[in-house]
Order: sequence, then C-alpha cells, then structure tokens
Amino acid sequence: MFLTFSANKKAPDVSTLRGTAPLEDLLRTRAPKPPSYAVSVEVYVRREPEVNVDLHTETWVVDRQPERPLARGHVLTLRSLDHVIGSGRISTITCLARHWVTFRLAGAREGTQIRVPVPWAGLSGYKIHIHATQFHMLSPTPEPHEIFKDTPPFADPDVNPYEFDLTAGKEICLLAKLRSELEDMNYDGQDGED
Repeated sequence: MFLTFSANKKAPDVSTLRGTAPLEDLLRTRAPKPPSYAVSVEVYVRREPEVNVDLHTETWVVDRQPERPLARGHVLTLRSLDHVIGSGRISTITCLARHWVTFRLAGAREGTQIRVPVPWAGLSGYKIHIHATQFHMLSPTPEPHEIFKDTPPFADPDVNPYEFDLTAGKEICLLAKLRSELEDMNYDGQDGED
C-alpha cells in the first residue's frame, strides 16, 4: 500500500457537506460520555439493612444485579421490592473484602453504605490490582452472594474466582505508579551518606 500526496489538492467544499448534515454532527466523532455523577442507577437491595450501632452505620446489601457496575460518583436510588428507600451518590470504598465491596453513600443519611458483590462493582485500576494481588489477605466474610455461592469458580475458597479486564498497557502504567508511590514512601529525605 502506498500513500500519495498532492501539492495542488483542493480543500473540500464545505457547502456540499452542510446539505447532508449539520456541521456540528460532522465534527463530532462520538457522543460525549456523561460524568459519573450524572449516571443514575436503580439498585434493588435486601429488605433490611445491616446496622452497626458502634460505628453508626447502616449498610444496604445489593440483592439483584444492577443495570451497570456501580462505581464512584454514580447516583443510586435504593429500592426494595415494594418501596423506594432513598438515594445517594457513591463516594468512596469503606471496605474491600474477597467477595464484596462496600461504598459510602454521600447525600444520604449519615453512615449509609451499600455493599455490592465484586463482579457488580466498577473498581479503579488501583483497586483491581489490590483485590487481585491481596485476595488471600482480604476478609473471606461475608460469603459470596447467593447467585455465585454454589457455582464451580467459588468451590475452592482459597482460589480467586475473579478475572479483571486490565490491559497490558494499563497494568504497566499502574505498576509504574505503584512503584513511584513506594519510592516516595521509602524516600528518607537524604541525598546520600555523609
């Protein structure tokens, strides 16, 4: 295959392009992706939350797979079978266990959290790395969601049943970032020995 260039090549006649579609449509290569805080997801949870009086938390446990993986910034509407419980925005991870991720909900009653099975959570590359490399050190409780509990990948509790889509490029960038952070933590402020 050869590429040819012409020195006398004319610019396309824009007037002919405008007749087929608005100029804005021609210039847009793809629809803009909404920011995560603009994503609203209905989530069905169990009838009653798990309440921890000592920590002043109320944790709602996801009962059914949501329409999309839940991630930081998403606005959730919590529902049980018969009524709407409330809503809040996913703020941060408060607990990462072998089979569950617990997120804090901002904008909801103080101490409100939601616990999601790992396959239904949208984790960052860093959290994926932590989960994959530290799986055996994470808490084995609570046990997997009922949907996963009796399936073959979960038969051996000491084997990580999860696979994450982390491309080689993303993995290299992530490892470089982790290495840089470790070097920053290990740096003692001295340039050399006296």
